[in-house]
Amino acid sequence: MLKTLQKPLFQNLFNIGLLILVLIPLLALACYNHPSPVDDYCYIDTVFKYGYFEAMNFYYTGWTGRYFGILMNHSNPLIFKWPGGFKLLSFLLILGLTSSLFALAKEVFPKWSRLGSFGLVGGLLFLFILKIASIAEAFYWMAAFVTYTVPNALTIYWLVVMLRWYQLPKGGLKNFTSVLAGFLVFAVIGCSETNLTIMVLLVAGWWGYQLVINRTWDWFAVFLVAVAAFSCYIFFTSPGNLLRMSGNPEGRNIPFSAMQSIKLLARLSLEWMTRTPLLVFTILWIAVLPKIFVNQQTMRYFSVPLWVAVLAYFGILFVQIFPSYYGIGIEPAPRVINSIYLYFLIGWFYCLAVLVRYFYQQDFLGAKNWYLPPSIKLVLAILIVVSALFSQNFRMVYGDWLRGRAAAYDSELKQRYAYIENTPGDRVYVEPLKARPQSLFLDDANPDPKHWWARCMGGYFGKKEVVLKTNP
Repeated sequence: MLKTLQKPLFQNLFNIGLLILVLIPLLALACYNHPSPVDDYCYIDTVFKYGYFEAMNFYYTGWTGRYFGILMNHSNPLIFKWPGGFKLLSFLLILGLTSSLFALAKEVFPKWSRLGSFGLVGGLLFLFILKIASIAEAFYWMAAFVTYTVPNALTIYWLVVMLRWYQLPKGGLKNFTSVLAGFLVFAVIGCSETNLTIMVLLVAGWWGYQLVINRTWDWFAVFLVAVAAFSCYIFFTSPGNLLRMSGNPEGRNIPFSAMQSIKLLARLSLEWMTRTPLLVFTILWIAVLPKIFVNQQTMRYFSVPLWVAVLAYFGILFVQIFPSYYGIGIEPAPRVINSIYLYFLIGWFYCLAVLVRYFYQQDFLGAKNWYLPPSIKLVLAILIVVSALFSQNFRMVYGDWLRGRAAAYDSELKQRYAYIENTPGDRVYVEPLKARPQSLFLDDANPDPKHWWARCMGGYFGKKEVVLKTNP
């Protein structure tokens, strides 16, 4: 048994088991997803009232500069009167995020088998879902996932495209890759303030790295900086941004925002390190890195000064928190914490690899011959399994799926749609939902007829208002 633990096949299969453990309930829950009364109906109600392009202009000039997020939200399946499309979108989103991480793993570790790459993705996604702040906001509430999860997946794809561009010979394929990289920069920046700051930091940081560290004038990097500058101009010249940022007196206070951001980042980092098996995966990662560094092509991806990697890591985490405090003076929403945690995990393992690469080249502490005994691996594997058993998130997603809460939620909403459509009159009162699976449910309809959720739902169904009954 202990000898089996030393075999790469067994280790990869264990990690793939973690991937399956994560993906099965998430994909199953996607089959029960529905649009939320929170925002999802309002985008399409605006389209029905004012037209497709005028509706997007209304949001751009009156609320936010998220031009690409606006485009996606106003193109949701409700525009075709297809609530079931939200099931497909969530299903594709989960697979899309998984495939983006797989593509990055294959690009960075080209000599690895598909099994090994999927194993790496399995470990990363396992940690991610184990402590994610809000599963509903990450994968099932469209108004949130198009402005955070989608651009996060696109940013990972952008990293893949960037790595590939520098390996391609001159020609049509390389030119197309340049255009694709530029489009991804434009799309990610237009999704949210959080992803804007991440992409600007990555693009500007890469250009500065080429200029200062590698001492080369990289025209491709200059092109991306220009695209990023143009995208930021479109974003920040939106009249809606001024309205959005004027809602809290603590907003636009730089010292306050910076201090609060650092405090929150420290608290979150400590929680993620102590309440997940992150340190267990860290030990396993350190043990496998010397074998990875035998490949020189992989080695060069981690051949950056450690201070540069750590500075970029801290910067990417910090700039995700700062806009919330600076813009509206409050702590980031759970959907933002989701994003921070994803980059926390990716950056954590990357910085570790940079550090171990230095030890490997210097053969510091015998790094080239680091070895983890099978008995230790067995203990670590048991700790990982136990962490899943005690994870609140895993109990929630499996409980919502296997105990029928998600199916009951799906059935109730289908009955509600039929009731609204078949009830005469401009105002329809609906019963509160009895099934409220935490992994899918965000909020119910609103009991106030004047509330915009009531009016948006009503407009979608051809009514004036859809109102939640306060006395069932």
